[in-house]
Amino acid sequence: MSDRTAAWCLLTEFTQSESLRKHALAVEACMRAYARKFSADEDLWGAVGLLHDFDYDKYPSAQEHPYKGNEILKGRRYPDEIRRGIM
Repeated sequence: MSDRTAAWCLLTEFTQSESLRKHALAVEACMRAYARKFSADEDLWGAVGLLHDFDYDKYPSAQEHPYKGNEILKGRRYPDEIRRGIM
Protein backbone atom coordinates (compact mmCIF):
# COMPACT_ATOMS: atom_id res chain seq x y z
CA MET A 1 0.00 0.00 0.00
CA SER A 2 1.36 3.42 -0.91
CA ASP A 3 1.80 6.17 1.68
CA ARG A 4 -0.88 8.16 -0.17
CA THR A 5 -3.30 5.23 0.01
CA ALA A 6 -2.59 4.79 3.72
CA ALA A 7 -3.20 8.50 4.34
CA TRP A 8 -6.48 8.37 2.39
CA CYS A 9 -7.59 5.30 4.40
CA LEU A 10 -6.82 7.12 7.64
CA LEU A 11 -8.71 10.20 6.48
CA THR A 12 -11.78 8.19 5.51
CA GLU A 13 -11.62 6.18 8.74
CA PHE A 14 -11.97 9.34 10.81
CA THR A 15 -13.77 11.73 8.44
CA GLN A 16 -17.37 10.97 7.53
CA SER A 17 -18.20 14.45 6.22
CA GLU A 18 -18.05 14.52 2.43
CA SER A 19 -17.35 18.26 2.45
CA LEU A 20 -14.42 17.81 4.85
CA ARG A 21 -13.03 15.03 2.63
CA LYS A 22 -13.28 17.35 -0.39
CA HIS A 23 -11.56 20.08 1.63
CA ALA A 24 -8.71 17.68 2.45
CA LEU A 25 -8.30 16.78 -1.24
CA ALA A 26 -8.22 20.46 -2.21
CA VAL A 27 -5.61 21.28 0.44
CA GLU A 28 -3.56 18.26 -0.65
CA ALA A 29 -3.56 19.54 -4.24
CA CYS A 30 -2.50 23.02 -3.12
CA MET A 31 0.25 21.67 -0.88
CA ARG A 32 1.59 19.50 -3.70
CA ALA A 33 1.62 22.50 -6.05
CA TYR A 34 3.51 24.66 -3.54
CA ALA A 35 5.95 21.84 -2.85
CA ARG A 36 6.62 21.52 -6.58
CA LYS A 37 7.05 25.30 -6.90
CA PHE A 38 9.55 25.40 -4.04
CA SER A 39 11.34 22.13 -4.93
CA ALA A 40 10.13 20.37 -1.78
CA ASP A 41 8.89 16.82 -1.29
CA GLU A 42 5.45 16.67 -2.95
CA ASP A 43 4.47 13.41 -1.28
CA LEU A 44 5.35 14.68 2.18
CA TRP A 45 3.49 17.96 1.79
CA GLY A 46 0.61 16.24 0.01
CA ALA A 47 0.20 14.00 3.06
CA VAL A 48 0.28 17.03 5.37
CA GLY A 49 -2.50 18.63 3.33
CA LEU A 50 -4.57 15.46 3.13
CA LEU A 51 -4.31 14.71 6.86
CA HIS A 52 -4.33 18.20 8.39
CA ASP A 53 -8.00 17.94 9.48
CA PHE A 54 -8.47 14.16 9.60
CA ASP A 55 -9.38 14.30 13.31
CA TYR A 56 -11.79 17.24 13.05
CA ASP A 57 -15.05 15.24 12.79
CA LYS A 58 -14.29 13.39 16.03
CA TYR A 59 -12.39 16.14 17.87
CA PRO A 60 -13.62 19.55 16.67
CA SER A 61 -12.87 21.58 19.81
CA ALA A 62 -9.90 23.91 20.00
CA GLN A 63 -8.68 21.92 22.99
CA GLU A 64 -8.55 18.67 21.00
CA HIS A 65 -7.94 19.49 17.32
CA PRO A 66 -5.22 18.94 16.05
CA TYR A 67 -3.69 17.56 19.24
CA LYS A 68 -5.69 14.31 19.31
CA GLY A 69 -4.83 13.77 15.65
CA ASN A 70 -1.16 14.26 16.39
CA GLU A 71 -1.36 11.56 19.09
CA ILE A 72 -3.10 9.20 16.65
CA LEU A 73 -0.47 9.83 13.96
CA LYS A 74 2.32 9.24 16.48
CA GLY A 75 0.71 5.97 17.55
CA ARG A 76 0.53 4.88 13.93
CA ARG A 77 4.18 5.81 13.41
CA TYR A 78 3.69 8.67 10.97
CA PRO A 79 6.92 10.64 10.47
CA ASP A 80 7.66 13.62 12.69
CA GLU A 81 7.82 15.85 9.59
CA ILE A 82 4.19 15.16 8.78
CA ARG A 83 3.10 15.62 12.37
CA ARG A 84 5.01 18.90 12.71
CA GLY A 85 3.63 20.13 9.38
CA ILE A 86 0.10 19.55 10.61
CA MET A 87 0.72 21.17 13.97
